[in-house]
Amino acid sequence: MGIVILTTPGDSKKKFTNSLHQITGEKVDLVIIQKVRKRPFLKRLSKIYTENKLSIFLKEIWYSVVLRINFRYKKALTYFRKQSKTKDLKDNYLPRVLEVNSINDSNVLRELKVISPDLMVIWGSGIIKPNVINTAKRVINLHMGICPYYRGALANQNALLHNDIRRIGATIHYAEKKVDTGDIITTINADHRKPPKEMFKELNDLAIKTYLEVIVKLFNGEELPRIPQNKSRSKNLLLKDWTPSKRHRLAKLILEREKLLEKQQRISLKPSE
Repeated sequence: MGIVILTTPGDSKKKFTNSLHQITGEKVDLVIIQKVRKRPFLKRLSKIYTENKLSIFLKEIWYSVVLRINFRYKKALTYFRKQSKTKDLKDNYLPRVLEVNSINDSNVLRELKVISPDLMVIWGSGIIKPNVINTAKRVINLHMGICPYYRGALANQNALLHNDIRRIGATIHYAEKKVDTGDIITTINADHRKPPKEMFKELNDLAIKTYLEVIVKLFNGEELPRIPQNKSRSKNLLLKDWTPSKRHRLAKLILEREKLLEKQQRISLKPSE
């Protein structure tokens, strides 16, 4: 059979899907979109309150308010998703679409067993159970972070928080039962010499382009590298630890780095006397 894509909503995912469907000769059999579940603001605060001391809770409220009213900080945190603006002329997905609350739903599993895909392509979905992964002959994932060093949904954010600028990038790897631990096909390194906004836009563009190329090669039967990961070297930033204070610190680091690089750029362009 053909290709199945597991992903989340968004125009960039739609454009990626339609591009893959076209360049493979309409071989994408199904797109499974996991709906994004957002917890209300008050529920998030309630969780922080129950898990921490009052002083920490009050601190997190303060940072949460700052993030809501400070436009520059809010904008800085969107840099991780920046891409070049190229419009997909198609209003809808070209392949068949199945929207679900969970990728691991029994209906999804039943559908995948019927299709029995040659290749399962993952980009941005939640944690996928082994019984779902096992329905496909080969399964690959685009991870926005450099494996094995940074795994999970906030990998590049975590690298920046550790001031590990040289390990910001993306990894295309085979998927297995543990998250982001499969053999590596290729890595894409960000150009850390550029200001954060430009750096992430170029990284995201290149990661998507490379992912499409890798998918086509695999689907056409090409043998690609399999580089095992050293699983002991990983740092994970869990979603439960993605607190307002941590987001505030990250936004501040981004803006400081942006200011520093822009200053260096002005100095380098200044004519010598």
